[in-house]
Amino acid sequence: MPAEPAKLARNSLIVGLATVLSRLLGFARDMLIARMLGAGPVADAFLVAFRLPNLMRRVLGEGGLNAPFVPVYLDLRSTEGAQAARRFVGEAFAWLALGVGAATGLGLLLAPWLVLAIAGGFHDAPQTLAMATAYTRIALPFLAFTTLASLLAAVLNSEGRFLVAALAPSLLNLVLIAALIVALTTGMPSAQGAALIAAAVSVGGALHLLMVAVALWYGDMPLVRPRLRWSPAMTRLLRLGGPALLAASTSQLVLLVSTQIASVQPGAVSWLYYADRVFQLPLGFVAVAMGVVLLPAIAVRETSGDDAGRREMIDRALVLGLALAIPAAIALAWLADPIISVLFERGRFTEIDRIRTADAMQAFAAGLPFAVIAKVFAQVYFARQTPRLPLYAGLAALGVAILAGQVGALPMPATNAAAAASLAFVTQACVLGGFLARDGLWRPRLPLLWPILAVIAASLLMVMALMALTPWLAESLSTQSALLRRTAALGALCCGGGLVYAAAGRALGAFRLRELGRLGKPL
Repeated sequence: MPAEPAKLARNSLIVGLATVLSRLLGFARDMLIARMLGAGPVADAFLVAFRLPNLMRRVLGEGGLNAPFVPVYLDLRSTEGAQAARRFVGEAFAWLALGVGAATGLGLLLAPWLVLAIAGGFHDAPQTLAMATAYTRIALPFLAFTTLASLLAAVLNSEGRFLVAALAPSLLNLVLIAALIVALTTGMPSAQGAALIAAAVSVGGALHLLMVAVALWYGDMPLVRPRLRWSPAMTRLLRLGGPALLAASTSQLVLLVSTQIASVQPGAVSWLYYADRVFQLPLGFVAVAMGVVLLPAIAVRETSGDDAGRREMIDRALVLGLALAIPAAIALAWLADPIISVLFERGRFTEIDRIRTADAMQAFAAGLPFAVIAKVFAQVYFARQTPRLPLYAGLAALGVAILAGQVGALPMPATNAAAAASLAFVTQACVLGGFLARDGLWRPRLPLLWPILAVIAASLLMVMALMALTPWLAESLSTQSALLRRTAALGALCCGGGLVYAAAGRALGAFRLRELGRLGKPL
């Protein structure tokens, strides 16, 4: 049964606050990684090893397993009863454990080639390749743990229990922060510290699985009993799950391609990683809103055959998404240098690292609005349980990223890699928009033009405010100032720009705050 509006809003708030906590812990983690490892060969090796676990965590954390699993589970529970649904969970857990266990074992065996698949430039840096291979083998068990944990979390979500499933992924960041503090306080060499952090990745995955399993154990549902039995429900799950997972992971696969592009220059993988971490903050917030609020809201209208309601829901989501994405993209581009400096410039993270990371972040910022548009459009097909077209759009985006990486200029590979990712997001948004128009599911309308133009106008006024404020705070933002003073100055810039944007957007009619609450409500 679809959630009532009040429950939908409450659940969205729970997941949103958990996402805020995870992002804040992630920034604390990355600040410590930058301090510990900087942006040299050891950092490149560790961050490539961490790329695959982090990719899986993002894909699964944004509901990659929810989309195929939840409809099958709820359908079984409503038609055949709770016992049949529990048997299905046991079957899915057993087959998934077998599959991810085999994949992890194969990954341990083929780790050097796995590293080269992510960062082919390491072929000419054998020492970095050796370190990345070792760190990959240490961190790889995380994939099995977090995949199984995500399946159990999907069960919790199906039963309307969101809190533990939303909070559990933060355990990884807590474990990594603890390991980094140990490495820094004991003066551990960077290569040894990276090995400790890689081990902490696997420990964090195991704790994630344990936390979700305990939540199920103490709930109304008994412990899952794995059963290697193939039922018709498993066939449905496999049919929906493959395309849905691939489609949901498109943006992360684009970032893998970007890592491959950047790996030709020492330090570039690290610059790209730190830039991506900041880029993911606004993108992650919108992804949660789209997954938790928009997907079920559109599904309700699909079930009732409310075509007009679906189109208006897409319009609302686009305006609200762009009202967040456009000013965020402009702010990331304008404030790239002070943001990277305040967050990362200390320890082994040097001035040149700051400059190159800021350049990459500016290139990422250009694609942020299009990444949001693509996420909005994709939810329509996920709600209709037809993930094939988002998959096609994702493959087109990957092709563009690969082509852009091949023809781009090489002197700044991290920036080129980020620009290739932005072009991929533009492609994905355009292809999905074309599919929606072709299928008659949505078309742009003139009434949609004014609020978007108003968002752009308010964003330009925000930039003017930032231009006026920056010279006054230049001394406080310099690296000669204390970290607390620099942080306060950056916060003042962000708050000042945000207030100007909010006031201008409100005056121009770009958005209304109460519209956010209406996203999940009947029209």
